Amino acid sequence: MKPKVLIGIPVSDMHAYAIGEFIESLKKIEYLNFDVLIVENSTNEEFYKFLKEKYPELNIIRKYSDVDIIREKVVKCKNFMREMALKGKYDYLLSLDQDVLVPGNIIECLLSSGKHFIAGVYLGYPHNEGFNPTQNNIVSIGKGKATIVTPIVWVNHPKDKDKCRYLRIEELKPERVIEAFLVGGGCIMLSREILEKIRFRYEEGNTNWDDFWLCKDVMSLGYKVYADTGVMCKHLIIKRKWEWRKVKNQ
Repeated sequence: MKPKVLIGIPVSDMHAYAIGEFIESLKKIEYLNFDVLIVENSTNEEFYKFLKEKYPELNIIRKYSDVDIIREKVVKCKNFMREMALKGKYDYLLSLDQDVLVPGNIIECLLSSGKHFIAGVYLGYPHNEGFNPTQNNIVSIGKGKATIVTPIVWVNHPKDKDKCRYLRIEELKPERVIEAFLVGGGCIMLSREILEKIRFRYEEGNTNWDDFWLCKDVMSLGYKVYADTGVMCKHLIIKRKWEWRKVKNQ
């Protein structure tokens, strides 16, 4: 019997633009022994109603719509996903963001690594601090415009083990499993062993999201954080009409 996997996704109308493509990518997953849990958390109920009507075959639950702080809302959703994975006797939880499209072989590839914590890789906008873009970071977005992106994976700095840097685009090849310092939370697979020992969290007054604390907590327990550069996901950031830095209730 193949390992039993729960795919959990917190969703809201903030990323409504991505939901159609995201659901289509879920339908293309080739693995046989998995279930999907979508936790809808929009303040307004309209998006939940839309999803239930359009995708009646999916397990969509509405929770935490009354939570104002987005990071707290996401953490509550992910801890609910964790709880359902443990209660449902799943071997792994694959936590996804609704704007991250995964390849059809996502589960097989991540499982094949044999790791307790492993992430797929996607591109995103880098933080400005300490980031020096090269030509490889510049991508066309059409109509003569371009933007700067980087893999959302941080690795230890070769000259200072207490510091980290972004994984460079040119370092994605050859495709391989690498040890990371931190990975983005958009595509992470966690074993049951880890789920039994940790909870998702964030800290008030600290700007880091749950992915930072997850990696920190996992490593504090003696586990390592890995990313598979052969599992490239598509991040629908170009279609986003708003900027995270301008969202006040993070």
